[in-house]
Amino acid sequence: MNHAKISLNIFPLLISLLCASTAWALPTDKHETIRGSADNLTVDQKNGVATYTGSVEIRQGSLIINADSIIIHTNAEGGVEKMIATGSPAKFKQQPDAEQGIVTAAAKQITYTPNNEHLLLIEDASVEQNGAVMSGPHIDYDLVKEVMKAEGGSIKGEGQRIEIVIPPKTARPAEPQASSSTATDN
Repeated sequence: MNHAKISLNIFPLLISLLCASTAWALPTDKHETIRGSADNLTVDQKNGVATYTGSVEIRQGSLIINADSIIIHTNAEGGVEKMIATGSPAKFKQQPDAEQGIVTAAAKQITYTPNNEHLLLIEDASVEQNGAVMSGPHIDYDLVKEVMKAEGGSIKGEGQRIEIVIPPKTARPAEPQASSSTATDN
């Protein structure tokens, strides 16, 4: 099987897609070179759809997207309307800023809409940052407002529940107290 790597930095639609994700990114991400690879690429210019398949990876600064396939839909002006990543699981990773830990999101399907900075995670969804984890069948994440909504579901009559893990805050070590050495003579 030929696993030819396809350079994505020549495709303007990916530049507009990844530059739009700057609200949830290191400030320098939007100025970084976009690099990507996939085993296969099909571009339907008439309908504005590009389909990348086979170990797809897209990188720009701290942003990394890995999936089995990524379908990108563009509008008439060439702007990205949405990107749908599928995999077992598809993964989205980015560092919001230098002071925060890396945010990772995973699901069997991730739909990203850059215009409103929105992630929709469907089936076996999870979001993790700094040890805190939210998981469930469906997570809707507004990246601009930093609001997550999760829904449970049912499989074969059994309800799936949302799970949340919040690690304890690490206590800062107590600062040594300055000793007041007053000599007293008895």
